[in-house]
Amino acid sequence: MREQRSPHTPIVKTTEVRKCYGELDVLRGVSLSVNQGQVKVIVGPSGSGKSTFLRCLALLEPIDAGHITLDGDEVTWLASGSRRRGPGERALAIHRSEVCMVFQHFNLFPHMSALENVMVGPVHVRGTPKSQARQEAMTLLERVQLSNRANHYPHELSGGQQQRAAIARALAMRPKVMLFDEPTSALDAELVREVIDVMEELVREGMTMVVVSHELRFAQEAADTIVMMANGQIIEEAPPGQFFTSPQHERTQQFLRVVK
Repeated sequence: MREQRSPHTPIVKTTEVRKCYGELDVLRGVSLSVNQGQVKVIVGPSGSGKSTFLRCLALLEPIDAGHITLDGDEVTWLASGSRRRGPGERALAIHRSEVCMVFQHFNLFPHMSALENVMVGPVHVRGTPKSQARQEAMTLLERVQLSNRANHYPHELSGGQQQRAAIARALAMRPKVMLFDEPTSALDAELVREVIDVMEELVREGMTMVVVSHELRFAQEAADTIVMMANGQIIEEAPPGQFFTSPQHERTQQFLRVVK
């Protein structure tokens, strides 16, 4: 029987999440709570575990220890060597549809048009009739200003257009949380703004988001909280005003001196 939830129950929460690759400890006890409508931007040096943490949140990587909950439900997916197992494949597919990830390199299906890329999830995961999925996909492509490129294939789109199509594809699943892994880092400078504009619109609409990004201007303007990771751990978490003007941790101060 499902427990009655507090209105303040986090949409997604991790507790002491650990992830290893062989003898390499990539995540060393990461705990994070994200409430509905919050935008948390994760920053930190390369190799600090930011992208791996997002993949674990999206249930694309099993963890070695810890817990992950989605809207109050345990969805922890543990590595096969653990005595405690996670959800089955069907449950995993459902949970993954509720925590959608936008990748650094777009990850669109190359043999599908932009429209088909946006349709594929609702049709095959949620069982949405194709006619309905097509109509909803066109609405989403219009929302990200790509309706005139609906029938174009990924190789016919610019990097910015591909990323906007990837955002539309994630939105098509009507997720509870959207994860962004360095969504602008693979783009030429002039294309960054068009993707940031779409993300800022999602913020204004109240989308719950966890974003790994080096775009500090976006972090300052759009985030509720900035999260600093280093060596596989969260070392500081603060509102943008405090984080950028009076960071507490010496490693955060060092990082900001380099990237600002």
